[in-house]
Amino acid sequence: MEKKSFVVILLVFVFTFAACRVISYYRAPVGRKVMIAQLPLTKGAWVGQTITVAPEVMEMLSPDQLFSASYVGPSGNQVQLFIDYFSPENTTGAIHSPRNCLPGAGWIIVGSEPRIIEAAGRRIFAIRMNLVLGQSRQVMDFWYITRFGETANDYRLKFNTMISSLTLRPTDKAFIRFVSKHDPQSIAALEDFERLFIDDIYAHLPF
Repeated sequence: MEKKSFVVILLVFVFTFAACRVISYYRAPVGRKVMIAQLPLTKGAWVGQTITVAPEVMEMLSPDQLFSASYVGPSGNQVQLFIDYFSPENTTGAIHSPRNCLPGAGWIIVGSEPRIIEAAGRRIFAIRMNLVLGQSRQVMDFWYITRFGETANDYRLKFNTMISSLTLRPTDKAFIRFVSKHDPQSIAALEDFERLFIDDIYAHLPF
């Protein structure tokens, strides 16, 4: 009986060790090609211009791909779009949560609320933040994407990434952010732009 128990324990140990090694080194293929740098700068009546990200910011984030642009709508309203993507092979970069980065840059988060964005057949669970820096007031909608869907919760992002690894799925992830001025007309334009552009965003990502 003792010998059988020892063999069972040994087999469990060997299996666990082997599984851990596989999970540690296995990188599931991403599948569809990532092409966020090719996102359109003209969409409907909106016209965009790319924003150059400072080298020190690029070094801090270390994404595999990044897209940053400012779009102007037909009524002159402006929306900024920022996306960064991190592949399973990326061991140096990481998504930086707005909850940490914004206060570090001087912005005050005066309020936040869950926001459901329904567009292009998707139901995206995002967060809307109300921001203040001096006399500037902005509104930001953001969310993260993993192989287990969208979330705007930092802990859920980590959990989804871990589950992706345990289930041998790709551990890639992306961060999506829309920003506009904080006034009714600008917010309405922001929401119109999101609905217009979300399909393009997902068409250029592998999720």
